[in-house]
Amino acid sequence: MLPGRAIFLSYASQDAEAAHRLCAALRAAGLEVWFDQNELRGGDAWDQKIRRQIRECSLFLPLISAATESRAEGYFRLEWHLAEQRSFLISNDQPFIVPVVIDGTAEPGTRVPERFRERQWIRMPGGAATAEFAARIAHLLGAGAPDRPASASLPAARPAAPAADKTVAVLPFINLSGDKENEYFSDGVSDELLTVLQKIPGLRVAARTSAFSFKATSATAQQIGQALGSAHLVEGSVQRAGARVKISARLSRSATGETIWSRSFTRDMTDVFAVQEEIAVAIVDELRGHLAGSASEATALVAEAVKGGTRNAQAYQEYLAGRHFLSLMGDDVVRQAIDRFRRATEIDPQFAQAWALLSQAHTWMAGYAGGTQETLSGHIREARAACERAFRLEPALVEGLIARYSLEYSFDFAWQNAAATIARALELAPNDPAVLIGASRIQVVLGDVAASERLAARAVEVDPLNAQSRVAHALALLHVRRPEEAQREMAEASRISPSMSFARSGIAMCLVIQGRYAEAEAQVRDAREHWSVLWVRHLALVGQEKREAAEAEMDKLIRAHAESAAIQIASCYAFAGDADRAFDWLERARRQRDPGLGAMLRTTLMRPLYGDPRWRGFCESIGMGVVTAPEAG
Repeated sequence: MLPGRAIFLSYASQDAEAAHRLCAALRAAGLEVWFDQNELRGGDAWDQKIRRQIRECSLFLPLISAATESRAEGYFRLEWHLAEQRSFLISNDQPFIVPVVIDGTAEPGTRVPERFRERQWIRMPGGAATAEFAARIAHLLGAGAPDRPASASLPAARPAAPAADKTVAVLPFINLSGDKENEYFSDGVSDELLTVLQKIPGLRVAARTSAFSFKATSATAQQIGQALGSAHLVEGSVQRAGARVKISARLSRSATGETIWSRSFTRDMTDVFAVQEEIAVAIVDELRGHLAGSASEATALVAEAVKGGTRNAQAYQEYLAGRHFLSLMGDDVVRQAIDRFRRATEIDPQFAQAWALLSQAHTWMAGYAGGTQETLSGHIREARAACERAFRLEPALVEGLIARYSLEYSFDFAWQNAAATIARALELAPNDPAVLIGASRIQVVLGDVAASERLAARAVEVDPLNAQSRVAHALALLHVRRPEEAQREMAEASRISPSMSFARSGIAMCLVIQGRYAEAEAQVRDAREHWSVLWVRHLALVGQEKREAAEAEMDKLIRAHAESAAIQIASCYAFAGDADRAFDWLERARRQRDPGLGAMLRTTLMRPLYGDPRWRGFCESIGMGVVTAPEAG
C-alpha cells in the first residue's frame, strides 16, 4: 500500500453492495481504502473518526446514485459537505474529489455539492470497477500533484482489456417528437437496430439494459465505452410528424468521440424498415474488416438478421409498443403488451417476431401473474399457438426459440427438449442475456449446478444492469451454496429495479437459507403481499418457531395462490417437516404444471424429503433423476 495515501469511500446505505465491490477492486490493487461498514451510525467517537478520516484522506470518492438522489437527508450528506469544505483549502491542480456514479443518474440537477460539479464524473455501473480505473486512482495517489487541473486529471477509463474493434453499443435514440407517447417508438428504433446487429456473426453488441441505462445522462463517449466495453457507439434521434419520420444516426469511436459515419433520413413511416436496414448495413460495412468471416457482404448479413420482421408500419408500431410494455415485467403492463402484439399479428399475420413475443408474454403471465387454473391454462394455450405460428414462419428465430424453450421448461417438463432448444438459441445468440438465463435454468434441472452458475454469471457480465440477470445469478448461487453472494446479487437487482417484487423477497430468501430468520422477516414485513412475499414470510416465521403467525401466512398463501404457487406451498411444508402435506402439494404442482417445479426440487428447502420413500417416485414422475443431498444446492 502507499503509506499515508488513503481513499475515503462515501456512500448511502442502500448502495452498500456497490461500495463493497468498488472497495474490493481498489484494495486488490494495493490501495488503502477507508470504508465504513458500521450500519448503526452514531456515537461521538464514531463521528469524530469519520471527520478525522475526511480531514486526512488523499482522495474522496462519493458514490452518486438514485439512492442518494432520493434521500434529502443522510449522514453521507454531512460527509459530502465536509469534503467540499476541505476542497477549498486544496490547490486546483491537486486532485481530491472524484465523483463516481454507479447507475444511470444524470448530472444536471443532481443533489450534490457544487464543488462536485466541477470535477469529472466517472461512471462505474454497479461499482464494478476495472483494473484500469484502479490503476488511475493509484496514479493520482502516488504521483503527487499532477500538471493539470483535478477536473481533468482522471481521463476516461477503458476496460482492463482494451475493447476490441468488433464491439459496439447502441444507445437509445433521442425522441425529438415532442410527444412522450412516442418515447417507445424512438426506443424501439434503436432497440430493433441493436437486435439486428446482435445477430451479425463476429460482432459483439452491448446488451440492451446496460446500454439503455445511459439514457438522458451526461456521460461522455469515453465513459460509456469504458463502462460497456465497447470500442464503438451508435447514437441517434427520431422525430415523427404525421406520416413522416426523420431518423439521424451516427457511428463513432468511443475512445476519441471521432465520427466514423453519420447520416439523416426523412422518409414516410412505411420506409422506416429500409432506413433501419440501411443504418445496419452501413455500420456492419464500416466494421466488416474487424469481423470474423468477412467474406459475406454487409447487405447479406443484415438481410439474414432481419428475418421474421414486418414491412407494415402500423404493425411495427404496435410491436414496438408491445416490446416496451413487456420489458416492464408487471401484470398490468404485460397484459397491455399482449394486446399490442395481438394487434400487430392481426395487421400482419406473417410477422414472426410479433408471434414469438406474444408467446413469451402469455408464458410470463402463466408463470408469474397468478390467477385461477383456468386463466393460467388459457395463457398456456395462447402461448403454444403463438409459438407454433412463429416457428412455421421462421424456424431459426431466436425469439421463437426462447418462446419454445419457455414452454418446454415451464409447463411441459420436457427437460431434454428444452436443453436442445436453448442450446440452439445459444449458438445463434451467444451473448443474449435471455438465452443465457434460460440455459442457466435448465442446467439446474439437469443437475449441473456449477454450469448453471457460470452461465448466469455470463448473463450478468454481458448485461450488468439487467435485474433479471442479477436474479438468475442469485438463484444459481443459492444452488451452489453461496447464499451471501446470492444476497448481494438480489440486493443489486432490487436497486436496479425497485418495483420488482421478487427481488426483495429474494433477499429475504437468501437470509432464510443462512438461518437469519428474524432479518428475513424484517426484510418483507411491510412488503406488498405478492405470492413470493407470503412464501418467504412464512418460512422466516417457521424458522423462528412462531407457529401461529406462520399458519396465518400459510392460510393467506393458500387462499390467494393455491393454483399458481403450489410448489412454493410444498416447499413450506417440507421445510417445516410436514412430509405428508409436502407430497400432497408436490402432486398438485405436478398436475398444475407449476413452472418452478424442476428447479425447486434442488433447493435446500426440499432436503427434509430426500430420505422419504416417496421421493424417488415423484422425481421420476416428472422425468428427473433422483435428487439427493450431495448434488443439491
